[in-house]
Amino acid sequence: MKKVLMLGDEICVQYRDRVRELLSDLCDVSFPDLTAMNAGYTLGTLWFVRDHASSGFDLIYLATGLADHQRVTSDGEPLVSPGEYLHLNGRLIRQLRSYTPKIIWATTLPAGEGYVRDPAGFYSIPREEWNREIALYNALTSAFLHEESIPVNDLHALVVPHPEYFASDGIHLSAAGIEAAARQTADCIRASLESRV
Repeated sequence: MKKVLMLGDEICVQYRDRVRELLSDLCDVSFPDLTAMNAGYTLGTLWFVRDHASSGFDLIYLATGLADHQRVTSDGEPLVSPGEYLHLNGRLIRQLRSYTPKIIWATTLPAGEGYVRDPAGFYSIPREEWNREIALYNALTSAFLHEESIPVNDLHALVVPHPEYFASDGIHLSAAGIEAAARQTADCIRASLESRV
């Protein structure tokens, strides 16, 4: 049976068990404890990836991004700038390619209607600004990955037309969103594993 590793943030944690169920006929899906991955932000994933990914996986799925946008310092800037985000994902892809030729990268979700700006918290900018920023990071990284022939699981495009896919906080997925994200992710992984390329 093939082996798949899912590396991701708290959104990925929501749908990964369902992905495992949907792919149980084809592969064994595993994932590290989120706390061991430093909450799934991109630099944290780069730091810990060697501990989790170097043991013979047929495919590695990468879905970090949400925490990179959070505001954790008083300057109001995202944790990771657009250029840094692109650079870190480039390094992650190079590292993952040393373990397996099959990699899938997932876009970061926008904020839904329930998003509440918290000036003193992680989400301290208006929803429109948050979503523009996420769209920019997704576009930059997707373009780079297209050049690298890395498939992109566009969860951002999946959820945008479906406000019902968001939980009441506007950040996490609802039950319907979890199912939709899991099914699209499982389809992407299945297609990649069954491809001869």
